[in-house]
Amino acid sequence: MERYVVDTPFGFDDGDSFVIVLKKDEDGWHFTDEGHTLMHLSYYDLDIPSTKGKRRSFFNNILETHNIEDINGELIIRVENEQYGDSLFSFIQALTKITDLSFIRKQHISSLFKEDFKEYMKHIFGDKCTFSYSEPKHDPDGNYVVDCYVDLDRPLLIFALTGDYRCKDAIITCLAFKEWGYTFNSIGVFEESKNISPKVLAQSMDWVDKQFSTLTSAKELMPEYTKKMALC
Repeated sequence: MERYVVDTPFGFDDGDSFVIVLKKDEDGWHFTDEGHTLMHLSYYDLDIPSTKGKRRSFFNNILETHNIEDINGELIIRVENEQYGDSLFSFIQALTKITDLSFIRKQHISSLFKEDFKEYMKHIFGDKCTFSYSEPKHDPDGNYVVDCYVDLDRPLLIFALTGDYRCKDAIITCLAFKEWGYTFNSIGVFEESKNISPKVLAQSMDWVDKQFSTLTSAKELMPEYTKKMALC
């Protein structure tokens, strides 16, 4: 197979250059990143192939717009009618847009976090989940909201913690459920625990039974935790 590395001034925000290679196979010439782009993004907890929701939709739209193929994580663009320059330019545009998915403005990232949180809770607990749950008898106005209420013999309250205010809300909600006479377990999943003030983090540790520093850590550790605690 003929293979030529293409050197361009374009790359990732951390200074690494895009990997772009021109190859020829039985179907003709194509540009490829040899799987480098998605692998690079995975270093920053942006695992696009396994994600769902809006971020995946954005990714698919980029591929469609630029006629990019995703072959098991390798991104390629076929060169049509010997239009090497046009194909290369379109490929660079696509790679740039894909890497920009890691820099979506903060409020949108929070929205994506909540969406990813819901997807994962449904994966773990299925139809037992009720999202944005409020206790109908004691809280008809919905002042004490549980991000994910899991209907078990001993209810499980799971909170998506995006900042100090959500941690405080989770603490107050746990206190309310205790006041109403509920026996329950509680879990907090942080968007980024390092962004929570030390005082609020310490308070949440006192009132929320189990906490995971990120959704990524929750995906790694929650299955074993719920099995150990017989929460599934």
